[in-house]
Amino acid sequence: MREDDPANEGFKPQVLEKLHILVDEKEKVQFFPHMKKLPSHLTRILTSTVATVFLCHCSSVRPTYEKVASAPPSASTSRSAFPLEERPGLGTQLGHELHDVRRTGWFFRKHPSLPDAVGRFFYNDEEGAQMMAELDQGKEPRKRKGSFELIPGRLRATVQGGGWSGADALPYYDTGKRVIVSGTSGQNYTIRLENLSKTRAEVVVTVDGLDVLDAKPGSVKKRGYVIEAGSSITIRGMRSDGTLRAFRLGTVAHSTAATSFGEKGTRNVGVIGVALYLEDEAARRQAQVAESEVRYNANAFGF
Repeated sequence: MREDDPANEGFKPQVLEKLHILVDEKEKVQFFPHMKKLPSHLTRILTSTVATVFLCHCSSVRPTYEKVASAPPSASTSRSAFPLEERPGLGTQLGHELHDVRRTGWFFRKHPSLPDAVGRFFYNDEEGAQMMAELDQGKEPRKRKGSFELIPGRLRATVQGGGWSGADALPYYDTGKRVIVSGTSGQNYTIRLENLSKTRAEVVVTVDGLDVLDAKPGSVKKRGYVIEAGSSITIRGMRSDGTLRAFRLGTVAHSTAATSFGEKGTRNVGVIGVALYLEDEAARRQAQVAESEVRYNANAFGF
């Protein structure tokens, strides 16, 4: 109510000066230690008076209109508590087209669908990444920058911002349970994988549950990139309909997983996975011997 409102002519709020009481969020009266407890009926009167004075004071301020936040939905472990269009955090979109340079070659797995190791790490915006890390550690996490061992002793990973090789690495939180990379909406990024083993390796890579070679749901049975021993590769984007496009961070609702597969596709948003196959060197050598024999019997003139 406003003091200058014509409808309230003659009304003047009474302000209690030097009132030694506090009104908490639950509308209970708390007294300072040197105060004696007041009778219950006087307590109710004082509480009501303080509330009235507070409302009168607030009403004298010119109102401003801001977006009002509704109560947050209840948490759920099986699916997001937010509608798709309102889901917080980051997902991966496909950005500008990239020049696609690749070649195919043989790689001999020990087993067609049983990788030697599987690793994963997560990504989100700064607020989301910090929250995920705090849930793991129960305290304020430590932020790091650079590469991290995705599969100890076998594969090292670096997420680089800017979308080009040699760019600065994005920061990340390592909780001991998982790694969470922190990025920014609208930012391009690349994934650099370094083979730490002494043999060739094949890596099947997924982003948001989608295979980076075809933008379809990932599977360890699919083929991947070959990394020479002690070498590294940089994955700059995802191939969709035969076109290589850059990784770009954006909203979950506009991620490739969402636009291609709807709400079901967003269940795996925010995770990057790698299935690692170390090469069966005996099988590779056997194939090389067979090829050498064919070449040895080659006819220089005619068939």
